[in-house]
Amino acid sequence: MKYIATLDPLAKFTHVDDEYIKQSLGLLPGWVVNSEFENVPLKKALNDQYGFGMYENEEASIDENGVYKYPSDEDLYPLVKIIRGDEIFYQYEYALIAIVQKDGSSYCSRMD
Repeated sequence: MKYIATLDPLAKFTHVDDEYIKQSLGLLPGWVVNSEFENVPLKKALNDQYGFGMYENEEASIDENGVYKYPSDEDLYPLVKIIRGDEIFYQYEYALIAIVQKDGSSYCSRMD
């Protein structure tokens, strides 16, 4: 499977260097591109590797640019965007993630 990863896809973190962003991402990007799970839907692949259970944040939403929106909170911008087949993975500050499907539906969770 082909993966396309982009650090700071919206150029909102130009005040820090890329190495800082990479360090702040932790293990999750490696799990996204893990070849052992390339034929598994991303949500299941992450859940299986995480091992603590993932719980959907149904009040959160992702706009067309990958911006994480939650009622009464400031918008969060993605630290990384990884295109994985028909799915897009975004990771944000505060251990928040989003998976966007080909049809535009999204799944938001926290993985810390």
